[in-house]
Amino acid sequence: MKFTQLKYFLKIAEVGSVSAAARELFIAQPALSHQVAALENELGASLFVRSVKGVQLTLAGEKLVHHAKLILRQVDIAKADVISDEFSPRGEVSVVIDASKAYTLIPLLVTECAQRFPEVQLQIYDAMSLNAAQQIADAKADIGLIPNAADLSGVHVIPVYREPLHLVGKGVAKGHEAGTILFEELSNYPLVAPSRPHNIRLHIEQKALEAKWPLNIQYEQDTGLTLRCLMNSGIANAIIPYDVMATELQRGDLDALRIINPSIDRIHAIVRLENRPFTSACRAIELLIIELIQQLCEQKILDGEALV
Repeated sequence: MKFTQLKYFLKIAEVGSVSAAARELFIAQPALSHQVAALENELGASLFVRSVKGVQLTLAGEKLVHHAKLILRQVDIAKADVISDEFSPRGEVSVVIDASKAYTLIPLLVTECAQRFPEVQLQIYDAMSLNAAQQIADAKADIGLIPNAADLSGVHVIPVYREPLHLVGKGVAKGHEAGTILFEELSNYPLVAPSRPHNIRLHIEQKALEAKWPLNIQYEQDTGLTLRCLMNSGIANAIIPYDVMATELQRGDLDALRIINPSIDRIHAIVRLENRPFTSACRAIELLIIELIQQLCEQKILDGEALV
């Protein structure tokens, strides 16, 4: 199996036609067909179903698309890493960040990466913790910043930040001059929370079980927009990190109360697959994320403490 054969195969799969792929690759159609046939013979499986309208992937072909993309990406990573050094990291780095930290961290990370590492192509995604962890597991991201990652398997974990959770909602501060609320009082407030098995839902329910105080979860929502709508309209409150609703809190549209006796804390960690190549560019971005979290904690933009 040759790298050129995989590239040719992916181009045919992309355009759905051998002749169209040949034109885009600037090679003769018979030569392209010969390469595909050689690949099929080596694998012992048909990759395409041919018809007058073009080609369609077989089940074997669909599987090879996934592997071919990973193989060629790893080749690109290896090339970039070999010609890179610690003073000038280069190459592509993909990062997935838990949605609760996206608003605070992503703009700063993009800006600092462009200034410090101009030869690094940074791709950033935000996702709820469950989906973020899956992107790491599926090798779709090199690095993840994920809460409560201790239970994940096959990954390297660096705890970097501990944050307290707050009760956030319209008018919840009334009668709580100290800015805190006892855990046992949470049952008095209708809550909106992500569905199971999202991390924050499991985390707060586990705390409620340990404290032996029930929570009043009336609404389940897995999108940040709907959650914000319910909170901003005063329909429900949420147990979330302070910075998730920082804009509304600063304007005074919403209130936040830190939960105590017991508190609800969670730890964010940098996560990466143990068996995934870790380039100097990835290492540079990992260290940058740690540095930025330290700065944000020192500036009180992040409500919590840096652990590294």
